[in-house]
Amino acid sequence: MSKTIRVPKGIITLIESKAECPHCERHIPFDEIEPKWEKSKKGFIMMKCKCKRFIGITCDMRGDFVAYDL
Repeated sequence: MSKTIRVPKGIITLIESKAECPHCERHIPFDEIEPKWEKSKKGFIMMKCKCKRFIGITCDMRGDFVAYDL
């Protein structure tokens, strides 16, 4: 879900991550993804969900994080 805010001399668009685990369907918060995403140079990251399965996370054209099964 995105929200557009008008500011002087521009527009800011806030985007919420929609990444959810494909196994347990848990919503993965932005705070867990962002630090790992900043360090990544590949365009995707792998992380372990709380259901103890590995998932991949990438970013789509709109800037949303998307999780997929590995």
